[in-house]
Amino acid sequence: DILATGYWAAQIAEIGPEDTVLILGAGPTGLCTLACVLLRAPRRVIVCDLDDSRLAFVRAHWPGVLTARPDHLREFVLAHSDHGGADAVLEVAGGQDTFRLAWQCARPNAVVTVVALYDNPQVLPLPDMYGKNLTFKTGGVDGCHCARTLDLIAQGKLDTTPLITHTYPLREMDAAYDLFEGHRDGVIKVAIDMAL
Repeated sequence: DILATGYWAAQIAEIGPEDTVLILGAGPTGLCTLACVLLRAPRRVIVCDLDDSRLAFVRAHWPGVLTARPDHLREFVLAHSDHGGADAVLEVAGGQDTFRLAWQCARPNAVVTVVALYDNPQVLPLPDMYGKNLTFKTGGVDGCHCARTLDLIAQGKLDTTPLITHTYPLREMDAAYDLFEGHRDGVIKVAIDMAL
C-alpha cells in the first residue's frame, strides 16, 4: 500500500519537467513516493527528514536527489528552486511540523499534496497563507493503479529493491517484526523468505 500511496501522491501533485519537488519524509512511504516522483522527471527533487541515516540512504541510492533537515528548510528550498519555493510539495511524514513546512516551503500557486496520517486535526493558518494561492490535495491510499505500478516494476522503470534492507526466513518472523518495530539496524522494509 505504500507504493500505491507514493504513486498516487506523485500523480495528483501535477509535477512538470521544470519543477522543484519537495518530499517531506524519507521513511518507507517517502521513499516509495520519491521513486514515483522520479518517474515524472522533474528538474529537481529535495527530500527532507529529521533522521540523518534516512537522508544518507537517499543520497546512496538516488545521488541526484538533494537532501535536507527540517531546520532552515525554507532557506534551502529557496536556494534550490527557480520560482521562490517548491512547485510541488508532498507531505508523507505526518507531523505537525511537517504539515507547517509543507505550506511554508511551497511557492505561490504550488500544489501541496498531503497523504500522511495525523494523530490530531491540522489547522490551516489562513492569515499567514493569504496570497499564496495554494492548491491542497489529500486523501488515503488509492490502489487503483496497482497494475500500472507492477508493469513499471516489470519494465525496470520502478525499482523498489533498495527498500528491502533485511530478509528473514518465515520461522524467524517474530524477530523480523521486532527489528522493524524497534527501527533498529537501519531497517526500512523486511522481506520474509518463505523458502527458508
